[in-house]
Amino acid sequence: MKPFMDELLDVEKPDLVVFSGDNVQVFEVKYRQAAVDAFTERVEARKIPYAVILGNHDDENGFPREEVLRLVMEKNYSYTERGPLTIDGVGNYRLSVQAPVDGPWGNATDNVFHMYFLDSGSHPNKTRHPEVVSTLYDWIHPSQVEYYMNLSREAQEESGTLRPLPAVMFFHIPLQEHAQGALEYWWRTGEMNEKVSSSSVPSTLFSTLVQRGEVKATFSGHDHINAYCYRRRGLQLCYAGGTGFGAAYGNEDFLRRARVIEWTVNSANERTITSWKRLYGRLDERRQ
Repeated sequence: MKPFMDELLDVEKPDLVVFSGDNVQVFEVKYRQAAVDAFTERVEARKIPYAVILGNHDDENGFPREEVLRLVMEKNYSYTERGPLTIDGVGNYRLSVQAPVDGPWGNATDNVFHMYFLDSGSHPNKTRHPEVVSTLYDWIHPSQVEYYMNLSREAQEESGTLRPLPAVMFFHIPLQEHAQGALEYWWRTGEMNEKVSSSSVPSTLFSTLVQRGEVKATFSGHDHINAYCYRRRGLQLCYAGGTGFGAAYGNEDFLRRARVIEWTVNSANERTITSWKRLYGRLDERRQ
C-alpha cells in the first residue's frame, strides 16, 4: 500500500486526503496503534492534511470506533473530528475550504466550499433498535440527517449567500439509491463489479440532499470492487476506490485505485467539481 500511496501523492500532490473507511482490521489490542500509524504514515510524513471516516471493518474484532478515531485525531495533520455525542455515529463533522486570497469568490479566508463527513456505522445496534430484524449493515440515521441540515443552514448563514455554497459528502456504506445504477446504466460512469451492499433500512439522506441542493456528489467505500459514479436526480453517487493491499477483499482483475476530486472556481465565479481515478500500475492515466 505504501509505495502505491507514495506514487499517488507524487502524481496528484493533493491539498487534502480522505480515507473513506475500512482503514484498519486489527485482531489484537497490541497492534491497534501500529495499524493506525500504518495507514496514516505517508500523509503524515508529507505533512498533508487529511480526514477520516470509518467503515464497517474498522471496529471489528473489538477495536472500538471511539478508540480508532481518538488515535487518528491525535495525529499531527489529521482534521478528523469526533462530532456530537448526542447523535448516532462516531465522526460526523464538516470541514470548510477557505479562499487563499481575495478574488471573485470573495475575500481571503471566506468559506468557498464545504465537505461533510457522516458515519454510516457498521452493524445495527439491536439493543438500541430492536425493531430492526433483517439488515446486515447500519445506515445514516435521522439524527445524522438532521445534524447535516443544521450544519448546512449554519454554513449558509455564515456565508450570507442566497444559495448554499457547493459541497461534497463522504460516508462509507452506500445508500439504497446507489443500487439503481445497476438498472439505469446510462447514468453510470465507471465499473460496477458487484452488487451494492447497502442497509435494508432506508435513509432519508438522499431525498434531503436532493431537496437541499448543496451537496453535488457523495463518495462511499464498502463495495471494494465497485468504482462508478451514478447520477440520480442531479446528485452524483460515487465510489471512492481502494488503495490497500491487506485484508480487504478485491479481484485479481480489479486494480487498486484512488479517486481524485478537483474543485475549481474561475474569474467569473463559475464553480466546477471534476473527478477521476488513478490506478495501480497505470498512474499515467486518468480513468473515469
